[in-house]
Amino acid sequence: MRSRVFISCGQSCPEERELASKVGNLLTARGFDVYIAIDVQTILEINSRIIQELKNSDCYLFINFRRERIGFGWKTGRQYRGSLFSNQELAIAYALNFERILVINQDRILPEGILKYIGINTEKFVGFDDCCATVERALDRSGWTTDYSRRLRADGLRPSDRGLHYGRLRGYFFYINIHNGRPDIAALETTCRCVGFARIGEHLRPCPIRSPLKATGRSGFAHTIFPNSHEAFDILCVGYCSKPVVMSQNANAVSGAFVGSPMMLQETRGVFLNSALDSVDGHSLEITPGVWELRYEFFAINFPVLSVSIELTLTDEYEPSVKILDQKII
Repeated sequence: MRSRVFISCGQSCPEERELASKVGNLLTARGFDVYIAIDVQTILEINSRIIQELKNSDCYLFINFRRERIGFGWKTGRQYRGSLFSNQELAIAYALNFERILVINQDRILPEGILKYIGINTEKFVGFDDCCATVERALDRSGWTTDYSRRLRADGLRPSDRGLHYGRLRGYFFYINIHNGRPDIAALETTCRCVGFARIGEHLRPCPIRSPLKATGRSGFAHTIFPNSHEAFDILCVGYCSKPVVMSQNANAVSGAFVGSPMMLQETRGVFLNSALDSVDGHSLEITPGVWELRYEFFAINFPVLSVSIELTLTDEYEPSVKILDQKII
């Protein structure tokens, strides 16, 4: 999952809109995912578009163009106000505790609002012709990398070291780490579910088990993931599931209950989910030897939903191997 950059850039004229597009292409060429903020006017638009996109971004790039002239200094010459709307976006980004912020000002802009209180060590640009080159040099010095994220992200997909037994399941369990890259808040009530599976190349079919999957190392099905930390989930078990079966059927004629019928555990081999579903046959997935895709979703309070697809390769002897295919925010 690529690091996502929110670009706050004036768009009051065709030249500014063209420059915003060029900066977006520049970042895309470096491997970043990009959102270019558009001008919105109402509180509802700010809430539904700008704040949501900021929450869904990892880095913040502010290109501050001159607006109306507001003063004249004998040493500095004409002085200008910067973009007021972009200044508001910067304030929201600061309130959301972005760790990676780049502010690039056009020369002779007076530092107003929150710009008065932010240390800015990037060079200024004169006009449209040198703005992109100034942005490139600032990016080179920033050390921004495409693997940084403030959102939930997944890695560390791995099997258990040995065969394990948990509840009715016995076999090899597979775990995945979910990271909270935010420095300011915990990912509360983080839960996981399997939403679909299919053979590679086919359309996903909905998973019949909609219950949350087990939080690794806990008796429950949710984690609190603290800032800049991670926790794991049990996403798969390849092995056996046991269920009780009746040896004989001596039914009581009056009550219909089985009388004196000894019980035994019968094991079924397959692919299972270690979920909160408590029905006897509720853990099994209709997965046979071959190459499969399984898709999972991870939820946490005040975080966008993380979707992760994994590839499961299952031999005729039910020897499994897995890898992460992709992950994205939805």
